[in-house]
Amino acid sequence: MTRPSGFDERNARICLLLEVAPSLRLRDVAQDLGVAEMTLRRDAASGKAGFACQGGYIVRGRSTDAYDFDEQMRRASEAKRVAADHAATLVPDGACVFLDTGTTLPHLARALARGRVRRIVTHCLTSAELLHGRTSAEVEFIGGRLQSRTRSCHPPDPLKVLKPLGIDVGFLSAGGLWEGRELSCSHDYEVAMKRAVIALARDSWAVLDSSKIGDRRAVRFATLDEISGVVTEHGVGRRAVPVAEAD
Repeated sequence: MTRPSGFDERNARICLLLEVAPSLRLRDVAQDLGVAEMTLRRDAASGKAGFACQGGYIVRGRSTDAYDFDEQMRRASEAKRVAADHAATLVPDGACVFLDTGTTLPHLARALARGRVRRIVTHCLTSAELLHGRTSAEVEFIGGRLQSRTRSCHPPDPLKVLKPLGIDVGFLSAGGLWEGRELSCSHDYEVAMKRAVIALARDSWAVLDSSKIGDRRAVRFATLDEISGVVTEHGVGRRAVPVAEAD
Protein backbone atom coordinates (compact mmCIF):
# COMPACT_ATOMS: atom_id res chain seq x y z
CA MET A 1 0.00 0.00 0.00
CA THR A 2 1.23 3.49 -0.83
CA ARG A 3 1.09 5.38 2.44
CA PRO A 4 -0.79 8.71 2.48
CA SER A 5 1.39 11.74 3.13
CA GLY A 6 -1.14 13.99 4.85
CA PHE A 7 -4.58 14.54 6.29
CA ASP A 8 -6.42 14.87 2.97
CA GLU A 9 -5.06 11.62 1.61
CA ARG A 10 -5.70 9.76 4.88
CA ASN A 11 -9.25 11.11 5.00
CA ALA A 12 -9.97 10.15 1.39
CA ARG A 13 -8.58 6.63 1.91
CA ILE A 14 -10.59 6.04 5.08
CA CYS A 15 -13.83 7.40 3.58
CA LEU A 16 -13.39 5.05 0.63
CA LEU A 17 -12.99 2.09 2.99
CA LEU A 18 -16.10 3.14 4.91
CA GLU A 19 -18.17 2.93 1.73
CA VAL A 20 -17.88 -0.86 1.89
CA ALA A 21 -17.67 -1.43 5.65
CA PRO A 22 -19.76 0.18 8.42
CA SER A 23 -16.77 0.30 10.78
CA LEU A 24 -13.02 -0.25 10.74
CA ARG A 25 -10.70 -1.32 13.52
CA LEU A 26 -8.62 1.72 14.48
CA ARG A 27 -5.47 -0.29 15.14
CA ASP A 28 -5.60 -1.99 11.74
CA VAL A 29 -6.18 1.26 9.82
CA ALA A 30 -3.36 3.03 11.64
CA GLN A 31 -1.01 0.17 10.83
CA ASP A 32 -2.04 0.08 7.16
CA LEU A 33 -1.60 3.85 6.80
CA GLY A 34 1.68 3.90 8.67
CA VAL A 35 0.55 6.40 11.32
CA ALA A 36 -0.12 6.34 15.04
CA GLU A 37 -3.62 5.68 16.33
CA MET A 38 -3.47 9.09 18.02
CA THR A 39 -2.93 10.73 14.61
CA LEU A 40 -6.22 9.29 13.36
CA ARG A 41 -7.98 10.31 16.58
CA ARG A 42 -6.71 13.88 16.06
CA ASP A 43 -7.87 13.79 12.43
CA ALA A 44 -11.35 12.73 13.54
CA ALA A 45 -11.49 15.36 16.29
CA SER A 46 -10.51 18.18 13.91
CA GLY A 47 -14.08 18.48 12.59
CA LYS A 48 -12.77 18.30 9.01
CA ALA A 49 -12.68 14.53 8.59
CA GLY A 50 -15.36 12.34 7.07
CA PHE A 51 -15.02 9.82 9.89
CA ALA A 52 -15.24 9.56 13.66
CA CYS A 53 -13.49 7.42 16.26
CA GLN A 54 -15.65 5.46 18.66
CA GLY A 55 -13.65 3.41 21.13
CA GLY A 56 -11.26 1.27 19.12
CA TYR A 57 -13.17 1.67 15.85
CA ILE A 58 -13.54 4.17 13.00
CA VAL A 59 -17.07 4.89 11.78
CA ARG A 60 -18.68 7.23 9.29
CA GLY A 61 -18.81 10.88 10.27
CA ARG A 62 -21.16 13.60 9.08
CA SER A 63 -19.04 14.38 6.01
CA THR A 64 -19.24 10.92 4.47
CA ASP A 65 -21.69 9.50 1.99
CA ALA A 66 -24.15 8.71 4.78
CA TYR A 67 -26.42 11.59 3.80
CA ASP A 68 -29.94 11.65 5.24
CA PHE A 69 -32.05 13.90 3.00
CA ASP A 70 -35.01 14.17 5.38
CA GLU A 71 -32.76 14.96 8.33
CA GLN A 72 -30.98 17.66 6.33
CA MET A 73 -34.32 19.16 5.27
CA ARG A 74 -35.25 19.63 8.92
CA ARG A 75 -31.87 21.05 9.87
CA ALA A 76 -31.67 24.88 9.97
CA SER A 77 -34.91 25.10 8.00
CA GLU A 78 -35.60 28.74 8.88
CA ALA A 79 -32.07 29.80 7.87
CA LYS A 80 -32.50 27.95 4.55
CA ARG A 81 -35.82 29.67 3.90
CA VAL A 82 -34.33 33.12 4.54
CA ALA A 83 -31.29 32.31 2.34
CA ALA A 84 -33.69 31.28 -0.43
CA ASP A 85 -35.59 34.56 -0.11
CA HIS A 86 -32.29 36.46 -0.56
CA ALA A 87 -31.47 34.31 -3.59
CA ALA A 88 -34.84 35.07 -5.18
CA THR A 89 -33.91 38.77 -5.34
CA LEU A 90 -31.10 37.87 -7.76
CA VAL A 91 -33.51 36.58 -10.41
CA PRO A 92 -34.69 39.07 -13.07
CA ASP A 93 -38.16 38.86 -14.57
CA GLY A 94 -38.35 36.53 -17.54
CA ALA A 95 -35.21 34.59 -16.61
CA CYS A 96 -34.48 30.90 -17.10
CA VAL A 97 -33.35 29.58 -13.72
CA PHE A 98 -31.60 26.34 -12.77
CA LEU A 99 -32.18 24.83 -9.32
CA ASP A 100 -29.71 22.23 -8.09
CA THR A 101 -30.54 19.37 -5.77
CA GLY A 102 -30.19 19.77 -2.00
CA THR A 103 -32.31 20.81 0.97
CA THR A 104 -32.08 24.60 0.65
CA LEU A 105 -33.13 25.09 -2.97
CA PRO A 106 -36.64 23.63 -2.59
CA HIS A 107 -37.32 26.75 -0.49
CA LEU A 108 -36.18 28.80 -3.49
CA ALA A 109 -38.46 26.77 -5.78
CA ARG A 110 -41.39 27.77 -3.60
CA ALA A 111 -40.34 31.44 -3.73
CA LEU A 112 -39.87 31.42 -7.52
CA ALA A 113 -43.24 29.76 -8.08
CA ARG A 114 -44.80 33.09 -7.10
CA GLY A 115 -42.47 35.16 -9.30
CA ARG A 116 -42.22 36.08 -12.96
CA VAL A 117 -39.53 33.74 -14.20
CA ARG A 118 -39.92 32.29 -17.68
CA ARG A 119 -38.57 28.80 -17.04
CA ILE A 120 -37.33 26.77 -14.07
CA VAL A 121 -34.95 23.89 -14.79
CA THR A 122 -34.22 21.30 -12.12
CA HIS A 123 -33.15 17.70 -11.62
CA CYS A 124 -34.37 17.71 -8.00
CA LEU A 125 -37.52 15.67 -7.35
CA THR A 126 -38.42 17.74 -4.28
CA SER A 127 -38.30 21.03 -6.18
CA ALA A 128 -40.21 19.56 -9.13
CA GLU A 129 -42.95 18.33 -6.80
CA LEU A 130 -43.21 21.75 -5.14
CA LEU A 131 -43.50 23.48 -8.51
CA HIS A 132 -46.03 21.09 -10.03
CA GLY A 133 -49.32 22.94 -10.51
CA ARG A 134 -48.15 25.92 -8.48
CA THR A 135 -46.44 28.15 -11.04
CA SER A 136 -47.17 29.72 -14.40
CA ALA A 137 -43.52 29.31 -15.38
CA GLU A 138 -42.44 26.50 -17.67
CA VAL A 139 -40.86 23.73 -15.58
CA GLU A 140 -38.19 21.60 -17.24
CA PHE A 141 -37.34 18.45 -15.27
CA ILE A 142 -33.99 16.87 -16.15
CA GLY A 143 -34.16 13.10 -16.13
CA GLY A 144 -31.41 10.54 -15.78
CA ARG A 145 -30.17 8.04 -13.24
CA LEU A 146 -32.13 8.45 -10.01
CA GLN A 147 -30.04 8.99 -6.88
CA SER A 148 -32.33 8.39 -3.93
CA ARG A 149 -30.03 9.89 -1.30
CA THR A 150 -30.37 13.35 -2.82
CA ARG A 151 -33.72 12.77 -4.56
CA SER A 152 -32.22 13.86 -7.87
CA CYS A 153 -31.69 12.60 -11.42
CA HIS A 154 -28.37 12.72 -13.27
CA PRO A 155 -28.02 12.38 -17.07
CA PRO A 156 -24.79 10.98 -18.58
CA ASP A 157 -23.87 14.33 -20.17
CA PRO A 158 -25.37 17.28 -18.23
CA LEU A 159 -23.56 19.84 -20.39
CA LYS A 160 -25.24 18.51 -23.53
CA VAL A 161 -28.66 18.45 -21.86
CA LEU A 162 -28.47 21.93 -20.35
CA LYS A 163 -26.81 23.85 -23.18
CA PRO A 164 -29.93 24.32 -25.37
CA LEU A 165 -32.00 25.60 -22.43
CA GLY A 166 -30.33 29.01 -22.16
CA ILE A 167 -29.88 29.21 -18.40
CA ASP A 168 -29.58 32.78 -17.14
CA VAL A 169 -29.11 32.14 -13.42
CA GLY A 170 -27.98 28.90 -11.77
CA PHE A 171 -28.36 28.18 -8.07
CA LEU A 172 -26.12 25.47 -6.63
CA SER A 173 -26.28 23.62 -3.35
CA ALA A 174 -23.12 23.13 -1.28
CA GLY A 175 -22.48 21.06 1.80
CA GLY A 176 -19.46 23.11 2.82
CA LEU A 177 -17.49 26.27 2.19
CA TRP A 178 -13.97 25.58 3.37
CA GLU A 179 -11.51 28.39 4.24
CA GLY A 180 -13.69 30.87 2.37
CA ARG A 181 -12.77 29.46 -1.04
CA GLU A 182 -13.58 25.78 -1.58
CA LEU A 183 -17.12 24.57 -2.24
CA SER A 184 -17.83 20.90 -1.62
CA CYS A 185 -20.65 18.36 -1.66
CA SER A 186 -21.23 14.85 -0.34
CA HIS A 187 -21.35 12.77 -3.53
CA ASP A 188 -19.22 12.36 -6.65
CA TYR A 189 -22.26 12.10 -8.91
CA GLU A 190 -23.33 15.68 -8.07
CA VAL A 191 -20.24 17.28 -9.59
CA ALA A 192 -20.94 16.95 -13.33
CA MET A 193 -24.26 18.80 -13.10
CA LYS A 194 -22.80 21.57 -10.93
CA ARG A 195 -19.85 22.06 -13.27
CA ALA A 196 -22.15 22.19 -16.30
CA VAL A 197 -24.24 24.93 -14.68
CA ILE A 198 -21.14 26.93 -13.79
CA ALA A 199 -19.95 26.65 -17.39
CA LEU A 200 -23.28 27.60 -19.00
CA ALA A 201 -25.14 30.02 -16.74
CA ARG A 202 -24.58 33.76 -17.01
CA ASP A 203 -24.55 33.91 -13.22
CA SER A 204 -24.15 31.02 -10.79
CA TRP A 205 -24.64 31.25 -7.02
CA ALA A 206 -24.09 28.81 -4.16
CA VAL A 207 -26.96 28.93 -1.66
CA LEU A 208 -26.40 27.52 1.81
CA ASP A 209 -27.12 28.22 5.44
CA SER A 210 -24.19 29.76 7.32
CA SER A 211 -23.59 26.66 9.45
CA LYS A 212 -21.92 25.18 6.34
CA ILE A 213 -19.23 27.89 6.32
CA GLY A 214 -16.01 26.37 7.62
CA ASP A 215 -17.22 22.85 6.81
CA ARG A 216 -15.81 20.51 4.20
CA ARG A 217 -17.61 17.63 2.50
CA ALA A 218 -16.14 14.64 0.74
CA VAL A 219 -16.07 16.06 -2.82
CA ARG A 220 -14.78 19.46 -3.94
CA PHE A 221 -16.67 20.88 -6.94
CA ALA A 222 -15.61 24.54 -7.32
CA THR A 223 -13.83 27.49 -5.81
CA LEU A 224 -15.53 30.77 -5.02
CA ASP A 225 -13.63 32.48 -7.85
CA GLU A 226 -15.52 30.33 -10.38
CA ILE A 227 -19.01 31.49 -9.42
CA SER A 228 -20.80 34.78 -8.89
CA GLY A 229 -20.89 34.45 -5.11
CA VAL A 230 -22.54 32.88 -2.08
CA VAL A 231 -25.97 33.46 -0.56
CA THR A 232 -26.79 32.66 3.08
CA GLU A 233 -29.48 33.78 5.50
CA HIS A 234 -27.27 36.81 6.19
CA GLY A 235 -27.39 38.05 2.62
CA VAL A 236 -25.48 37.98 -0.66
CA GLY A 237 -21.69 37.84 -0.87
CA ARG A 238 -20.28 38.53 -4.32
CA ARG A 239 -17.09 36.47 -4.73
CA ALA A 240 -16.45 36.94 -1.04
CA VAL A 241 -17.48 35.05 2.07
CA PRO A 242 -20.73 36.48 3.44
CA VAL A 243 -21.05 37.33 7.10
CA ALA A 244 -21.17 34.02 8.91
CA GLU A 245 -22.83 35.27 12.07
CA ALA A 246 -25.41 37.94 12.70
CA ASP A 247 -24.17 41.07 14.47
